[in-house]
Amino acid sequence: MKTWICLVRPAFDHAFLAAADAATRAIVDEHGDYLTALRSAGKLVLAGRCWDGPFGAVIFVAADRGEAEAIVSTDPSIMAGVQTAELYEFDMPYPPVERGIEV
Repeated sequence: MKTWICLVRPAFDHAFLAAADAATRAIVDEHGDYLTALRSAGKLVLAGRCWDGPFGAVIFVAADRGEAEAIVSTDPSIMAGVQTAELYEFDMPYPPVERGIEV
């Protein structure tokens, strides 16, 4: 498996969420559900956003670029045009540690 990073814009930050209508908020929720499903499938490494913009990041595993592109293109926020995505193969010499991170 290869590791991939997807930068999504705009970030679902404070300003975005404050301005979002009900339909957009529903897409934000669907995006979250999609990430949860990727995690359950063992594909998601981590995901997060910049609270003050400009992007969110999703790091995941996929066998090849075709699978990675399919994962990105079926994200509800991408499908709805609420966010755009940049996809890159990602080298991760310092992966997340196998313990919880306190925030």
